[in-house]
Amino acid sequence: MNLTIDHVSKRFGNKIALEEVTLVLTTGVYGILGSNGSGKTTLMRILASVMKPTTGTVYLNGQDIVQMDHQYRELIGYLPQHVGLYKNFTAEKLLKYTAALKGLAKEETNKKVAEVLTLVGLSDVRKGKVGKFSGGMKRRIGIAQALLNDPKILIVDEPTAGLDPKERIRFRNLLSQISKDRIVLLSTHIVSDIEFIAKEILMLKNGKMISQETPQTLLKGIEDKVWSVLVTEEEMLYYQNNFKVGNINRVQDKCNIRMVSDSKPHETAVREVPNLEDLYLYYFDEEQPEHATT
Repeated sequence: MNLTIDHVSKRFGNKIALEEVTLVLTTGVYGILGSNGSGKTTLMRILASVMKPTTGTVYLNGQDIVQMDHQYRELIGYLPQHVGLYKNFTAEKLLKYTAALKGLAKEETNKKVAEVLTLVGLSDVRKGKVGKFSGGMKRRIGIAQALLNDPKILIVDEPTAGLDPKERIRFRNLLSQISKDRIVLLSTHIVSDIEFIAKEILMLKNGKMISQETPQTLLKGIEDKVWSVLVTEEEMLYYQNNFKVGNINRVQDKCNIRMVSDSKPHETAVREVPNLEDLYLYYFDEEQPEHATT
């Protein structure tokens, strides 16, 4: 399976949300990194066939998805960041209702609902009302809805926002599990969510695709740009004002600062092994990444 985005741009009046984005996606998990306003959600909405590009074309196995119309939409599973759920419905009733909207045959619905409930770990609460579910359970019922039609392309926008560490781990393992024969596109601010499951990371900045590489390749590109230095409380302000500082750990009466810098920030600075939070900080310094405790 091959999903090709060919010089896709999207404009809203005078605002350019996406500019000449070109990339190729095949089976596996892709993580999208970018700060607010980078174009992540716009790209995902175009790929989900919720929105049409201003210019450019998206192809699935060589076919224009606009011309494919409903044939393409039948292959899509889409979980937006904010999804409305009928709070008084049980999990089972909600999924059966969604299955009907998706056009699943009645004889197929019961089997498919049971299957996705098991997959997302909610079989034991299938009779429970969705309104009483935790945030993590609601995100899982959301992904269950998206999987009802057995989509070949699964698009998930900020799936772990607001979840506790246990639910976050559960959710990213679920996405990894179901990516075996699908294209899974995952947008997030929490970089640890994609560090171990994404085969490639797409980096968007100001509507432009600035990189499409494996996590290992991206990290290799900044392996000489991550430093730590032990400074006094008074010196800390200087580094915060002049460098891209990630973490500050207090060590007795001093501070150990981790930062990204193209050059050695101080003669006593020590080079550190980079991670994806450092990568985010290096490219998107206007906004700090969210830290996930695992």
